Amino acid sequence: MTDIHERSTNGPTHGRRIGRRIALGGAVGLGAAMTFVAIDPGALDLTSHGALDALARLLGWNHDSKLASTTNSAIPPGAPIGGPFTLTNQFGQTMTPASFHGRWMLVYFGYSRCPDDCPLTLEKLAIMMNALGPLAKHVSPVFITVDPTHDTPAILKTYLPKFSNKIIGLTGTLPETAKVAKEYDAYFNTTDHEASGQSLISHSTFIYLIAPNGKFENLFPVSITVPQLVHVMKKAIAQ
Repeated sequence: MTDIHERSTNGPTHGRRIGRRIALGGAVGLGAAMTFVAIDPGALDLTSHGALDALARLLGWNHDSKLASTTNSAIPPGAPIGGPFTLTNQFGQTMTPASFHGRWMLVYFGYSRCPDDCPLTLEKLAIMMNALGPLAKHVSPVFITVDPTHDTPAILKTYLPKFSNKIIGLTGTLPETAKVAKEYDAYFNTTDHEASGQSLISHSTFIYLIAPNGKFENLFPVSITVPQLVHVMKKAIAQ
């Protein structure tokens, strides 16, 4: 089994349980494969019918290519990943797993000041939701901040609409965030610093697929493409 540890491209490599449990087939993170660190969400019209193809061309994805094996992890559905939480969304509402009952959750841990993987992943989730059309009502993309001191509900309310108004942002206290991350086997480290002295948070970059019954279904690397996400979600919704 491949021992690859996904993380934000600016942080050090840290071994974690998921890294030991998932076979990614040598997938390369977008942040490491690209020469720029972020996409301005305002540069794309996410509501246009050509948005999916536009981003695919921008990032060099082959829309017609065979779906990669990275859309299936080595972790079986129903594994003990995920669990209870009580967090606050960008509208100041208390959210628990029951708030998403009946919908497929795509959970990503990140933070609003992240320069690379987070905005790229949010772009992909936003365009995926647009591409799903009416089926999007069955899906809830969830962004759980690992920087709750900065990412208050007010910050998330301003940040997330730059990508999509369909993405739910969740924040809480640092202990609450650490507890949720542990439930998901996610990793983050708030003690890393760039040479400039600016705070930098190293974090894992997996996307977790949680079924409508709240059980773990699948795990995707940050390298998964929009066409792959659309394909996987259509297949899941059709179950």
